[in-house]
Amino acid sequence: MESSAPSHGVCPVCGKKATLKCGSCRREFYCDKSHQSQDWPRHRSGCIAWKIGRDPELGRHLLATRDLAPGDAILSEAPLVWGPSTHGVAQWICVGCGSRCDDVDARCRGCLWPACRPDCEGLSDKKRHRSECALLARARIIPRCEVLLVIRMLILWRTRSKRWTSLAELQSHESSRGPGTEAHAEVTRISQHLGPLLTMASDCWDILPKICGLIDVNALETMPPEGSVAIYENASLLEHSCVANTRHSFRIDDKGRPRIAIYAVTFVKKGEHLSTMYTHALWSTRIRREHLLATKYFACRCKRCADPAELGTHLGTLKCPCKKGLMLPNDSLDSDTDWSCNVCPGTVTSSEVAQLTDRLEEEVTGVMKQATEHTLSELLSRLTVLLHPGHQHCISVSHSLIQLLPPSSPQKSELCKLILDTVTQLDPYGARLALYTAVTLRELASCPGENKRAHLSRAASLLKTEPPNSPGQKLLRLIEMEL
Repeated sequence: MESSAPSHGVCPVCGKKATLKCGSCRREFYCDKSHQSQDWPRHRSGCIAWKIGRDPELGRHLLATRDLAPGDAILSEAPLVWGPSTHGVAQWICVGCGSRCDDVDARCRGCLWPACRPDCEGLSDKKRHRSECALLARARIIPRCEVLLVIRMLILWRTRSKRWTSLAELQSHESSRGPGTEAHAEVTRISQHLGPLLTMASDCWDILPKICGLIDVNALETMPPEGSVAIYENASLLEHSCVANTRHSFRIDDKGRPRIAIYAVTFVKKGEHLSTMYTHALWSTRIRREHLLATKYFACRCKRCADPAELGTHLGTLKCPCKKGLMLPNDSLDSDTDWSCNVCPGTVTSSEVAQLTDRLEEEVTGVMKQATEHTLSELLSRLTVLLHPGHQHCISVSHSLIQLLPPSSPQKSELCKLILDTVTQLDPYGARLALYTAVTLRELASCPGENKRAHLSRAASLLKTEPPNSPGQKLLRLIEMEL
């Protein structure tokens, strides 16, 4: 949780009261920008909280250059490139400012791509849409927002932009994305949509696989704006950990770009690696590791992945048919390992575990589409015959069920506390599951005998860093009214 920060201080140059914060460390104050520049030679050593490390196996990564406390700012930067997600659902994104415009019938007058309004400032800005507008108009590509980011990167490559030089230094894993892979099929699909452009500039064909690899491996989902992704020169070097020590947030800067800010969520020692999480925190180890291997091309070996019980949450644990023990992987870092009961001699293969949990996932997905209190209760009863109550599927169903159960139901309180125990272990600093946890706390607050104010206050604290106009911020406003 972010520590409360002062809103003013004393300028180290002139000693006067100052309100202008250093944008990087957020700890030093200045009365104006000239004094900030004047003080930079002194302040620099204490300001920069990170450096780039290099490792033969890990590659480039970020290291803390000083001890960090929860809430300390680590890094803030504008993106090298950003745009609509290449894997997003069909939606309209303004080519000028990046905001959602599904229900707006407006177009850029030059290229006829979707816009939030005809006079959007970003449409006429030379550093934003104007440079790509003429190309889009000349190529006559049918507007498809999911290829806009690829086009922007093609422009950076063709113009030999300095930003392309920085992008090219990031990993793209082209050797793992060849024929026969889903990634290669994705490149083929994108090239079909870019047909007219690739005909105009045939040399773009060869660089397309690298561009798609750079996006898939390095892009971060932004909020705001919703539905976009961005690639950052330094923030993209944060390594993965299933229990990360940083969180990040976005804001739109004065040039219309989603600027990222990265903060420590726990105490970090000088020299420690800085990490984020590339997967969903409530996926079990098998699902997380498969996802990372398929999309980021590495096998995670963090302390959570190495623990068969997933830090005591049992997010992937099965019940043994002997009805007395639990089935756990013998070696959770080996995808082909057998699973054994902790009480009887029973074992099952990893493929049998995968078949069972994947089949149950299909059942969960089907019921969730038309969920009622009755159908979810029945489903949870069936699941807990085969799975540990803390299993990923059980937690997912329980989280939907608590929002339908009446406050008087004893099951509601019980399920809320199980969910909170799980998320406290998996996301102890509220970096990944703030909204999920806040919903659970609000439901628990409605149960008889619970400390309503304490639960709501904790929920509000978790949501304070949620982006503007996001579901988290809307829930925060509701909770503040209830408080």
